[in-house]
Amino acid sequence: MNSAKVQYFKPGGINGLEVLTCQDVDYRFPPHLHDAYCIWLNTCGGEHYFHSGNSNILQPGSFGIIAPGEVHSNRACENKDRELLTFYLDPQQLQKIAAQCSDKMATEMEFRTGFHNDPGSLQNLVALSRLLSHSSSILEKQSAFLDVVVQLARRFGTPVTQTMDIGSELRRTGQIIEIFHSRLADDFRLEELAATIDCTPYHLIRFFKKAVGLTPHAYLIQLRLEKARQLLNAGRSIADTALETGFTDQSHLTRHFKTKFGIPPGLYRRQVKNTQ
Repeated sequence: MNSAKVQYFKPGGINGLEVLTCQDVDYRFPPHLHDAYCIWLNTCGGEHYFHSGNSNILQPGSFGIIAPGEVHSNRACENKDRELLTFYLDPQQLQKIAAQCSDKMATEMEFRTGFHNDPGSLQNLVALSRLLSHSSSILEKQSAFLDVVVQLARRFGTPVTQTMDIGSELRRTGQIIEIFHSRLADDFRLEELAATIDCTPYHLIRFFKKAVGLTPHAYLIQLRLEKARQLLNAGRSIADTALETGFTDQSHLTRHFKTKFGIPPGLYRRQVKNTQ
């Protein structure tokens, strides 16, 4: 892993957006999730990805959208060049933009996970990244960001629909995830969680992994890391962040953070602080 080739930044004047650029061809993003929409592409080559039990290649002329909370992994297909670009868009920001365009779009809008061969949208995303990195005008950055998100929403957004009745195992998986969100820093016992949803520990692990692609513990670690990133963005120390998110100590957080994000939390904190 080459930390110098992994860069996170938060464009000044734009809420609800973080951008990642990664040129490290050897770094493999392990199975993970985000609490934001993940809009990603690689302009120099293909990206091998795994999502919902399926493996495929995101071609250089395409881009992908991963919905919040969905487990995925990816790596470069080649070992020569990599220009991975990822936009992390807060779902609330999408709702605010949809509300501004309510004359032509549903006021409650979502992106569903999908992979798109759309050269126009791809070019717009690449151009937006360059502008956000180099423009000193907040007005220019905000205008370009709004324009690109509106175009994406009109092409790929769908109205939010009411959740249909789902099976018992999926409902119970949802219950466990809600418990994790409400008690993120707690030290859970498998028997306790299983008793909460009236099943055996073995059954819980089996159907949870089938539903989301990770064991309960691995999923909880992902939620803790997303919260840790939020706290670091807000200026919290690494030690306090580790304590508030359920990691045993700073080194425990650092190990998991570096595995998911490609850089240690201290470097991440400095990167986003310098670009806000």
